[in-house]
Amino acid sequence: MESKIRLFFFLGVSVFLAAGWYFLTSTPHSLVQAAGPEGLIRLHILANSDSAGDQQLKLKVRDAVVAYLTPKLSNVKKPEQARTVILDNQEELLAIAKGVIRENGAEYSARIETGWFDFPLRSYGAVVVPAGRYEAVRILLGEAKGKNWWCVLFPPLCFVDGSGAVAVPAGAGEFKKGKVEIRWKLAELIQGL
Repeated sequence: MESKIRLFFFLGVSVFLAAGWYFLTSTPHSLVQAAGPEGLIRLHILANSDSAGDQQLKLKVRDAVVAYLTPKLSNVKKPEQARTVILDNQEELLAIAKGVIRENGAEYSARIETGWFDFPLRSYGAVVVPAGRYEAVRILLGEAKGKNWWCVLFPPLCFVDGSGAVAVPAGAGEFKKGKVEIRWKLAELIQGL
């Protein structure tokens, strides 16, 4: 009986490890690890204000922009290609943002910026992106003085865990400066036993 329990335990652990290895080596996580910070392109949307209406409008703009960009970036493998797609669609992205604002009765406009901007440490599920300067597309709604939302456009983490991404306080977690760290929560739990 004890040998059967050991066998089932061994098989269960083997399946878990194989699934974990597959998860860690599949896209987009492996793309993020291979890209490094210089290979990431972020999307950053700044709300007009912190009012409930402006924050909801920011999320509607996010949804429309991400829905538009998802098919356009789905087969992109290099940051240069992603950059070209984004720059070629800049006017459309701005039109989408302005259209969502107009449809929701807000009385302000939007503008778009591309360039290198400072970002705090950020966690996207198993992927931790360190604080630093990153290439980004910024959509500024109205006065752009409200809470913001961001994700990684390339590799496409916006489409994997965009709404669940949470900011990590500075100094939390361990990472090597300038490197993206991949973590497997199950491995952390097992190590803690």
